[in-house]
Amino acid sequence: MRSVERLLGSAKHFPIEVTLASGDRYVIEHPDHATVHPKTKDLIVFPDEGEFSLAINPSLIVSIRPLRKAS
Repeated sequence: MRSVERLLGSAKHFPIEVTLASGDRYVIEHPDHATVHPKTKDLIVFPDEGEFSLAINPSLIVSIRPLRKAS
């Protein structure tokens, strides 16, 4: 989970896509749109649309990859 915390500390790799074991995918446009909960270590995502926030258990994360920005 420390690698996720480091990733959220740098805006140069954004936007990123988080893929879960269920196949659900979430795009995080900017590091301000996510944080790591200090006690549970869940990834808290604040999506642009839909739910107000989403808590993701780190054991459910299959991959995190940077998306290419549209030119």
